[in-house]
Amino acid sequence: MKKRKKVKRKIIAYALTLCFTALIIGILYLGYMLIFKNNEPQKSFLESIETTAYVDIDKYAIYGIHLNFEGTFTLPEDAENISLMLSNGEKQIKINWELTKKENNQYSFKTSKYINEGIVLENIPQGEYYLVIETINHDEEKNEVKKYYSVENNTEYEDLEYYTLTKNGKNNKIDIEWNTYEEIPTLKFTIKETTLPDDVYDITIDPGHDAVDGGMTACSDGSTSDYYYGCYTGTMIRESDLNLEVGLELKKVLEDMGYKVAMTRDDPEDEVYIYEKGGSATLANDTKSKFSLAIHHNSSGMGGTSYLKGLELYIANDTNLDLAEIFVNEITQNANTTTSPKQEYNIADGIYQRFFTLDEIGDDLGFWTTDMIYYYYIREVGGISTHAAQDGIYKPDYAKNEHYDSNNTAEPYLFELGYMDNYENLLNILNNRTGYAQGIATALQKYLDQEV
Repeated sequence: MKKRKKVKRKIIAYALTLCFTALIIGILYLGYMLIFKNNEPQKSFLESIETTAYVDIDKYAIYGIHLNFEGTFTLPEDAENISLMLSNGEKQIKINWELTKKENNQYSFKTSKYINEGIVLENIPQGEYYLVIETINHDEEKNEVKKYYSVENNTEYEDLEYYTLTKNGKNNKIDIEWNTYEEIPTLKFTIKETTLPDDVYDITIDPGHDAVDGGMTACSDGSTSDYYYGCYTGTMIRESDLNLEVGLELKKVLEDMGYKVAMTRDDPEDEVYIYEKGGSATLANDTKSKFSLAIHHNSSGMGGTSYLKGLELYIANDTNLDLAEIFVNEITQNANTTTSPKQEYNIADGIYQRFFTLDEIGDDLGFWTTDMIYYYYIREVGGISTHAAQDGIYKPDYAKNEHYDSNNTAEPYLFELGYMDNYENLLNILNNRTGYAQGIATALQKYLDQEV
């Protein structure tokens, strides 16, 4: 009887061993199918890339939600059709570009002349892709002949990391990596679903000034104010407080839309520095935000009698005006206000671009240049795209902007929402903070609905 039990146990143990072995083999086979079989089209595509020429990438940068490239290449033969694309052998995503042909099959290209146009990173589907140039010719039998050329990194910059804006509680992470495949240089895009890390945000708001620097002042009844002694009548109003009130309203509206929002300050007693970590020029890039919105209010210095009033929106160099124009339209409608009549630095209705002048540069010519934006908030947030300059050496009184030479930055906008020394304007600002916040948030969402 004992002998039968031993045999039975051996059979059960043998059967369990077979089952466990089969399970392990199944897992290994599934892993093989997932890793190797799924990579076969990609491998085949990489092996088809030409090695007779490569494309030099001379500049590339992420600015906001857009990625831009500039480069040159020389083809070994004429081509009937040339395209820039992301491809993995099965799927192709064509990229708009400006291609200029020179002599002897030499070309130069850029994906956009504007820093806030180009490849919309939000729109790339999940998967793995390579940046290549495709050429098309026809042989003697009129069959289509396609060739692919990979890209080489001719810059000082390496890999990039990008998190898409939160949509329906979800995000994608995009890793952009310079690699080689059997000595072929490649630029690989890997897009996977993720959730935002704790220190990564969608949008940063900078309510201008702080507890130490209150900015402009006004009196609640429109009477003349003195910064040090207060109002002769009425209550003293500080710009920093107005900026914070609108900023907090804007944060609430954007969060209700589903975005993760960072603020340089959220309390009237907060102190904010410019270039230190978490500063007004750094927090957006510390947090990998896509947009950085600075909230300010204006003053002409005329007491309560200024003829100037209304919205002024300051933007960066080389900027497409699509988003700026939507901002102006939505703010004026939602806040029941107008655009400013000010003409200096004006480039479109309510939109302004202020560069350094030679008089302002003075003896600092060579550090500051006339193609640099005057307002540090815009210039320094945008990194290489906006000619940021604060490296901590030339201007040692200020801390170094750790992102001054970054090619992966937020897209900044500076709002001067109205004139505090125009009494009509001031009353609207005091009574309509939500309208201003709603206008900014609605504009941003309308723009993203168009782009994404």
